[in-house]
Amino acid sequence: MIALAQRLGTPLYVHDLNAVAARAQALRAELPAASRLYVSLKANPLPALVRELRTNGCHAELTSDGELTAALAAGFKGEELLLGGPGKTLHEIQAAIAAGVRGFSCESRTDLQRLGQCAATADVQIDILLRVNPADAPDARMAMAGVESQFGFDEPSLLGEKLTVPANVTFRGVHVYFGTQVASRDAIIENTKRALAAAARVSTAQGFRCEIVNAGGGFAWPYAVEGEGPDFTGMRAALDAVHRESSLPDAALWFESGRHLVASSGTLLTTVLDVKRAGSKTFIVLDTGIHHLGGMSGLGRIPRPVIAVRNLTREPATTAQVDIVGPLCSPLDSLARGITIPLPEVGDVLAIPNVGAYGLSASLIGFLSHSAPKEVSVRGTEVIETWQLRTGHQRLDV
Repeated sequence: MIALAQRLGTPLYVHDLNAVAARAQALRAELPAASRLYVSLKANPLPALVRELRTNGCHAELTSDGELTAALAAGFKGEELLLGGPGKTLHEIQAAIAAGVRGFSCESRTDLQRLGQCAATADVQIDILLRVNPADAPDARMAMAGVESQFGFDEPSLLGEKLTVPANVTFRGVHVYFGTQVASRDAIIENTKRALAAAARVSTAQGFRCEIVNAGGGFAWPYAVEGEGPDFTGMRAALDAVHRESSLPDAALWFESGRHLVASSGTLLTTVLDVKRAGSKTFIVLDTGIHHLGGMSGLGRIPRPVIAVRNLTREPATTAQVDIVGPLCSPLDSLARGITIPLPEVGDVLAIPNVGAYGLSASLIGFLSHSAPKEVSVRGTEVIETWQLRTGHQRLDV
């Protein structure tokens, strides 16, 4: 990797396509054989990664027109895509329909009306999964169901009153997404069981045959530290049993994953710009920060308590307690505080692991108008593609 840093400069995201393939194959091997796995592009829409996941049997779940563009660039066809999200615009729905997308996750009565309107205007029939927010609390680090939220229909509202179905819409199933960073095999199994039960209740109350249950996923993986995700060994047999014993054994079972599929592929290379001592503290100033590795810092997830760094230039002889900070003119530009690491020197290249998910595209790339890092996809030692996310203002003639 040091050769890549010397050739392309830093900060640099390096994405290992072999790691992407390995994660996809391993996860699919632990899901029911007949199930379908969707990659959530919000984790990382880099076309090189998305293309690799398509090659390894994944479909794609989208929430924006930009993700639609990335999926199409990666070779996906419209019938392989599912568009969701709680705030779909007319433009996004129309663009998806024009691209051949016919599957949508519907989150509200307004959303249903808007989807029906776009389908009627385009004179096409679309398939809908009703996204449901069950009353049951999930086993997840960040809950997106079982709590009051903007996501999906509250289950009691669907059990108590039938929806008016637009003429160009067919209800095909139910979508339940309990949360993210689900940390164990048993939690995935339990959440799938709950999703199947919720789908049965809702489809019965709404009077349609449930052909599809999207049980979500939330498969965990570490972020910016060393390590791997949970051990899912034996999960396929358990999920098969849950499906078979549910009241919807003939419904197709779908799952979604973002970070678990792409996190391990990504390493961020960064150069030490300064080593500063201020009173009792030592600050390591990098050429990257929360604008490149924000970890969705706009959602209040800073400062991060710890990241892992590995020195690619040398093996320092001493360790020290340091704060790792970026180059931004903000005290919030901190990647770690008070961690003990081998003390680097100015010019050393450091590597931060497990940042293939919620890295660059989840960061504050517009803040202070720094150039976006390059992103390179590799297979072993072979460079496949190099990308750079565009930032800055473009004048429009409107």
